[in-house]
Amino acid sequence: MVRSSEKPSEIQIINVTDDVRKGRTKVKYAFNYNIQEIQEEVPIIDEQGNEVMQTQTMYEYEQFVFESEFDLFMKNVIPEVLKTMYAAKKDEIMQNLALANTKIPKEINIGEW
Repeated sequence: MVRSSEKPSEIQIINVTDDVRKGRTKVKYAFNYNIQEIQEEVPIIDEQGNEVMQTQTMYEYEQFVFESEFDLFMKNVIPEVLKTMYAAKKDEIMQNLALANTKIPKEINIGEW
């Protein structure tokens, strides 16, 4: 779970590296799913130097970082490719998140034999 004070986009480009010799471009990107706005009380120091609580809007979300390589001539369509990939993976990732949040008990009793 990632927290941010700014609302993230669903897809963030982290880094792009072009290899002109090989005619390839490598893109590191993040898919952000399940973005939720929350209100949080945070302490701040006012003008008199006193600590006061202030409500701040925060965002919580699941972030998955990937790296893909494309032919350089495809560089201008990479945003559309990433949108398609994001949509295609969304259901699978949301289902896996639900499964990952399933709690397993620390102790399991079988009973008397």
